[in-house]
Amino acid sequence: MVSVEEQRGTSLIEVLLTVAILAMLWAFASMSLGNRSFETRSAATVFDALFAHARTVASAAGGNATLSFAIAPSGSGTIVSLTPADAPPETLRADVSEAALGKPPFAITLDAYGHAVAPQPCPSAGGFALTFSSGPASESRLLPCAVTAAGSPEPVGTVPP
Repeated sequence: MVSVEEQRGTSLIEVLLTVAILAMLWAFASMSLGNRSFETRSAATVFDALFAHARTVASAAGGNATLSFAIAPSGSGTIVSLTPADAPPETLRADVSEAALGKPPFAITLDAYGHAVAPQPCPSAGGFALTFSSGPASESRLLPCAVTAAGSPEPVGTVPP
């Protein structure tokens, strides 16, 4: 005959504790990945606003505005500053890179239409492709180069004649 002590199985409480621990681990992992995705989207959104502001500054000044990228002092993230400076530098919580320019430090000069006009020749893709990344999440933004044609450059999004 088998005694009660030898028939021990898994109790409901033990199963619930195991499920609760696994649920907490899963929640922690998904929150960590979710934060990275949020940081990337947030950095791209802040850059979009800074890019629009740079276009406005360039248009008002009748010339160019330069966006300078530098690695944050903590080693994680990117600092973007605008010249002429009428606003403090922005610290993005994501790393920024560009295929032709590499990782910061680098600078991209914009004309009043938002075209990248300097410092490097225009990449074959027709513009500088900035990649914002934090962990596995990434977002891209394309800064088109000025159109080489007779007359003034066309605004971003227009089709050249």
